[in-house]
Amino acid sequence: MTRQRAEEPVEPEEAATVAATDAPAPAGDVRRRGVLPWAVSLLKKPTAWVAGVVLLALGATFGSGLQNLFTGLLPEGWSDPGKGIQLVDVRRQAMSGPVLIPDGSSAAPFKSVAQAMKAVNDPDWQAKHEWYAVESVTWEVTLVGRHSEDVVITDLRPKRSAPCTSILRQGTLVEDEPQGEGGDKILLRTDVGAPVPALTSETDGSPYFTSRTVILSKGETVVIPITATSSGPTCRWVLEVDYVDHGKRESMTIKAPGDREFGITGTPDGHPYALTWSVSCGKAMRPKDWAEHEKDQDYCPR
Repeated sequence: MTRQRAEEPVEPEEAATVAATDAPAPAGDVRRRGVLPWAVSLLKKPTAWVAGVVLLALGATFGSGLQNLFTGLLPEGWSDPGKGIQLVDVRRQAMSGPVLIPDGSSAAPFKSVAQAMKAVNDPDWQAKHEWYAVESVTWEVTLVGRHSEDVVITDLRPKRSAPCTSILRQGTLVEDEPQGEGGDKILLRTDVGAPVPALTSETDGSPYFTSRTVILSKGETVVIPITATSSGPTCRWVLEVDYVDHGKRESMTIKAPGDREFGITGTPDGHPYALTWSVSCGKAMRPKDWAEHEKDQDYCPR
């Protein structure tokens, strides 16, 4: 005798579910009919197809316009790598030491001390002519932060572009007597002719960036006066800046106006220059005039 397994009774809720599953799917129901039949159905309806394309185009245009609007509201270079610091200005501090214009330069046809001093303190003149600071000069470097995240300056150091050479003894000298300047600034000093030039604090003489950093927030500005000296040799140099921006180490190079290297030389013995525009006499002095001046401190050429 063959035994047959009796069918289990079906509950009313399960019967309703089975009936609903076996029923034909209504038109447009992607869940039951699948994506392919729905797409074929859409292609058979030109009006619906055109409307879909238009909606997709409008969505892309709106998204692109919104992105452009958002980008336009941000400052230029807000996300550019390595542009977290902007060099606002680099200038020679007025009245920060004598200036030597080498022989062969056409930059010194001055007619008075006032004209000579005005020229050597003009950034445009500095950018166009070759000149050297004599013994000491103060440069002011102004930097500003550009990114929303803080930018951390970890090092600022002088770097000689070539080996230093012997002291310059020829040219036209313009006396530009130093004047002290303080204020809320980071005062630094460097001997460019030293074996390894470094920036030290004017306050205590310690290497500044060994234990300190400078942090710039977005829009924050810092002015750094740097007094460079040379006891004798003639040196050309630039400033190298190391900083951390968006978690990455970056660097930049700072030069003098006109994209020129900074230049400095020492003070020679005596008065060998062909011409010196003297502040004390208010006139141009030649070597023979200095010889008379040494005999008589009140002597000045007529």
